[in-house]
Amino acid sequence: MNVYPVDLGATEAQQTTIVGLRALPASFKLIYGFISDGNLLFGYRRKSYMFLGWGLTSVTMFILYMNIKATGGEIGHGDGRSEATTIN
Repeated sequence: MNVYPVDLGATEAQQTTIVGLRALPASFKLIYGFISDGNLLFGYRRKSYMFLGWGLTSVTMFILYMNIKATGGEIGHGDGRSEATTIN
């Protein structure tokens, strides 16, 4: 799990912050369940929320893809260091 932050050259404090932020949404899953059970969306309890999440994820991934294409396919540090990866 810490391979990606290490590859970016993150410090140990930054890695700890990333791990904590990645675990944050899971701590709210009980609240998400109460919200989805209490507030029906399009007449469904959870199915509509799943489609909403999938749609949001798809839009976000498309935006990331377009950002990669706009930068010439380089993913990395953004400051010109040689560890940047090129996507074909």
